[in-house]
Amino acid sequence: MNHRERIIKTLNGEPIDRIARGEFFLAEEFVRAFLSLDAQVPVMHDERAAVVEQLDFDMAAVAFSEGWGALQQLNEDHALESLVRWRAESDRFIVAVIDGPFSAGTKAVGFDAMMKYIHSIPHVATDYYRKGGEDAVALAQAVRDAGADGVVLGEDLAYNRSTFFSPKQLRECYFPALAETVRQIHDLGLAVFFHSDGNLNEILGDLVACGLDGVQGLEPAAGMSIPSARGKIGDKLTLWGNLSFEFLSDVRSDEEIAKALHDITQGGGKLIVSSCGGLVDGMNIETVRRVYQAIS
Repeated sequence: MNHRERIIKTLNGEPIDRIARGEFFLAEEFVRAFLSLDAQVPVMHDERAAVVEQLDFDMAAVAFSEGWGALQQLNEDHALESLVRWRAESDRFIVAVIDGPFSAGTKAVGFDAMMKYIHSIPHVATDYYRKGGEDAVALAQAVRDAGADGVVLGEDLAYNRSTFFSPKQLRECYFPALAETVRQIHDLGLAVFFHSDGNLNEILGDLVACGLDGVQGLEPAAGMSIPSARGKIGDKLTLWGNLSFEFLSDVRSDEEIAKALHDITQGGGKLIVSSCGGLVDGMNIETVRRVYQAIS
C-alpha cells in the first residue's frame, strides 16, 4: 500500500496497514531546525520534501495562502510549481491549502468590518462568503489540473472558547456558502478538508452537513479531542490532527509518547495523525521524530 492509497482508504473507511499521518503546514523555521540549516538558507520545495520523506508522511501539503490574518501572502506560481513536482516525483496524497469562504471573505474586508456585517447587515457577509467560495472553486480547479488530490480550506474561524461568531450566525451567513463550495470542489474530483484552530465542538455537526471529507486541527488547548469529536459525529468525517504544540515542544519519554498516541487513536475510525496546526518554530525536533516513528 503506497502513501496515496493509504489516505484514500482512510477517507473511505477501508482497512489500512498502518495509521495515516501527515502535516498540513511546515514552518520555514521548523524546516531549518529539522535539517540543521543556517538561518540564511531559503526553504523551498526540496527542503520541505526532505522533511516529508524523513518523517514518512502520507500527505504532502502545498500552501497557497497564509490565512486571513497574515500580513504577507504566498506566491501562487511557486506553489503550483511545487505541487507539480510532488505529483511527478512522489506517491504522496497531495493537498493544496487554500482560502475557504470565511478566510477569503475576511481578507476582502477585514475582520472588524466582517464582524459588523455579521451582526448588523448579515446579507452583506453572506455575499462576501459566497464570492470567497467562488474564488476557492476557481483555485481548486487550477490545483486539480496541476495534480492535487484534495484541498484544505484554511478558515480559522474560532478561538479557545468558541467560534468567533455564534453557530446561529454562521448557519445563516457562512455554512450555505461552505456547503456549496464543498459540493463544487467535489464535482472536480477532489477531497475537501476544513482547517481551523480553536474550539469547534458546537459546529462539528454543521461541518458534517456541509459534506466535508475531513477536519484538520482539533486543538487540545481549545478543548478538542478526537475521542470526544468521534462521540459527537461518529465516523462521518476523517479527523486529522490533535497533537498539541505544547506536547511537541518539550522532551518526552517513550511512555508519554505512547500515551499521547493512544489518547488520539483509541477507538479507531477514520484518522490522520498530526499536530493540531502544523510543525512550527520552537518544537523539539527529537520529540517530533520519535512521535512519528512510534505511529504504527
